[in-house]
Amino acid sequence: MMRCALQLGGPMRRNWCTSQLAAISRLSIGVVLVGFAITGPQVRAQGQDSTPGQRNLRIMAELLPGHYDNSNQSYFDVRRKLPAVDRHPRMSTTITRVDAPAFGRYVYLWVNRSETAAGPVSSYRLATLDAGPGADEVTMRHYLRMQGEITNTELQTLQPKDLRRTEGCDYLFKRRADHFRGLQGSKACRFEWEGQQVYTDNEISLSRSSLWFHDHKWVVKSGQRISGVASGEPFWLERARYFHCYADVPGVGGGVDIPFTRYDDMLLHDKGDTHWFTAKADPARNLPQRELALNLRAVTWQVLNEANDYFNRNSLVLSVLERLPDGSTKEHGYAFTDPDAERIAMNMKWILVNCAVTARKDAKPEM
Repeated sequence: MMRCALQLGGPMRRNWCTSQLAAISRLSIGVVLVGFAITGPQVRAQGQDSTPGQRNLRIMAELLPGHYDNSNQSYFDVRRKLPAVDRHPRMSTTITRVDAPAFGRYVYLWVNRSETAAGPVSSYRLATLDAGPGADEVTMRHYLRMQGEITNTELQTLQPKDLRRTEGCDYLFKRRADHFRGLQGSKACRFEWEGQQVYTDNEISLSRSSLWFHDHKWVVKSGQRISGVASGEPFWLERARYFHCYADVPGVGGGVDIPFTRYDDMLLHDKGDTHWFTAKADPARNLPQRELALNLRAVTWQVLNEANDYFNRNSLVLSVLERLPDGSTKEHGYAFTDPDAERIAMNMKWILVNCAVTARKDAKPEM
């Protein structure tokens, strides 16, 4: 302003200069504001918040797949001497995410296997996940094949009408402190089962470590429960880890140069999985043929087993078994370590066994 006044000179010219500068200032501010209005949203754009259910859907989608097994529950039900009607039979569940376009984005092949008096029984279904209907809910729907398997070769063409889904039997999941809990609507899941009208009020809980579920069917007329255990306790299936194992017969060690035979490529999960193999006879070394097995179990204790009220800790246990000529099974010995360990091994000299989460071919060099 001073420079304008000096150039123009005189009071009138100074007033004119002042008014011109004010106009220019107003114009500049207007341009800036217009520019901000045009560019502001692009410069300062914020993401649109999803619902809690949409976030929970993504978490459940990653958490759900896995192999689950109630080997510890089934074992300790017997060890606790529970009545037969309260004992959970051995059950395992394998959940695999698959591509089945007609069922949506989040689709899982869900296979249940259980041990019954008549032998092992398997059931197949597709499970789907969707956000909603509540803002914090995730819906799980089950599409069952009542007889036979669901194979990978049919997933691309399979349609919902090809399987059985019953209205009212969906599970609505909500997040809790460390797990997701899914409930069916009370007495809403109704269908015919073995000639009777039944309903279920089932529940599924999913966490990092476990899959819990009730499997109870109630007869509509009488109110009698015809499945599940009498106590009403859910099945507790723990998430398994897979280990790559091998056995050397005999169990050479310490760099001793003695011939041995390696039995490799045994894949076991750590929830009571057993792998049998035949150790071939070797007359030159006076070694007979033997039917041997490795068993791997991450034990989750359900009772105390220490004197003086000490607390016994969970363990990962590797056992060597043998099937004897009379048909009986002998346990030769076992090793145990921390339940989260990624390697476990033992050498009884006549046999060496080794199991690791990472296969030997994938092991990385290290110092």
